[in-house]
Amino acid sequence: MTETTIQTPQPQDSAGAQADAVDEQLAAHLVEQARERGISLVGRDGLLGRVTKLVLEGELTDHLGYPHGDPAGRNAATPATAPATRP
Repeated sequence: MTETTIQTPQPQDSAGAQADAVDEQLAAHLVEQARERGISLVGRDGLLGRVTKLVLEGELTDHLGYPHGDPAGRNAATPATAPATRP
């Protein structure tokens, strides 16, 4: 038998509610602009793919400390390629 968990929304403070409203407005604006410009919402070159790519690139930049293609990342040692050190 599987167990189903139901989560009830937690009350938000006014700052959290305002942030959600801004997020929804931003998303609605992006969708509206995409439709006006004839950009598909999904698919290979759609809005969702473009936004996802930007978010993932931003996360990777934050994680690595440099943007994609930056010379700082060339020939940099990673745990997989770093020479082994012996105690």
